[in-house]
Amino acid sequence: MYKEFFETFILVFVAEMGDKTQLMLMTLAAKYSVIQVLLGILLGVLLNHGFAVYIGCFISDMTDQHLLQLFAGLIFITFGIITIVFEDEGENKKQYSLSPVVTTALTFFLGEMGDKTQLTCMTLSMDAVYPLTVLAGSVTAMLTIGFVGIIIGTSLTKFLPSYIIKTISGLIFIIFGIMRLMI
Repeated sequence: MYKEFFETFILVFVAEMGDKTQLMLMTLAAKYSVIQVLLGILLGVLLNHGFAVYIGCFISDMTDQHLLQLFAGLIFITFGIITIVFEDEGENKKQYSLSPVVTTALTFFLGEMGDKTQLTCMTLSMDAVYPLTVLAGSVTAMLTIGFVGIIIGTSLTKFLPSYIIKTISGLIFIIFGIMRLMI
């Protein structure tokens, strides 16, 4: 049981170090509170990796990775355009009604769709004696790596104006979206 937890934790943590999701979390952390982002990560990883563990336990080789990559790519490009064009046009004006937790959770959920960590959880759970331990290991790793991203993201806001962070954030989403479409 502990072996499955630590194996999952190490594989997911190493796979996410410097990954696009961590970079996205840095940009979200520059905009939202630490608690909001961590709650969003928790919700997103439970849904995304919980789904992966479920699929891994019952149905192997059922996911069409190309379709997931295409969908995630289009969503990332959309998020990037929305970030650059619509967000923060006025400090008191909101363009959408999603809470920071839901925004973070959706970003995380879609960002991890078909990603190597989701596929790692799926693969590990196929052979796991305790599949929920695989989920616990991945959730713990993602929260840990997310916290590291939050620390870096909040540090950036002290040195860069918000419009530069907003533009960089939007471009990161667009770049990762294009990368997803090219796979």
